[in-house]
Amino acid sequence: MTHARILVAEDDPVTARFVTTLLGENGYEVLLAEDGDRAAELARNSGPDLILCDLVLPYRDGFDLLREFRTDDRLKGVPVILLSMRDREEDVVRAFDLGADDYVIKPFNARELVVRIRKQLRRAREKR
Repeated sequence: MTHARILVAEDDPVTARFVTTLLGENGYEVLLAEDGDRAAELARNSGPDLILCDLVLPYRDGFDLLREFRTDDRLKGVPVILLSMRDREEDVVRAFDLGADDYVIKPFNARELVVRIRKQLRRAREKR
């Protein structure tokens, strides 16, 4: 079985390094985008199995990316987990309304994030 490819869209270097290391240690192939434009490009061109996307990014935010992913035939079935420091109910509800599969509030527990990722990857495999 091949390891899942995860696109991480995160502009904070400390968080990006932490998540990239965490996912690599758990056997995932990680692609990193530091802004919304690069995230959209990598998503379209790399065929990720899951997208882990910060809500606040330069150029394009997570909501805008999520809208694009859900209307692109190549990406609409790819699980998207949004990461954010925003814990307001309206942001969480908006994310799910736009098609997010999960919403994780920063700071997050590393083990919990890995379990959430595993769950979404398993659900996506079962749908195929």
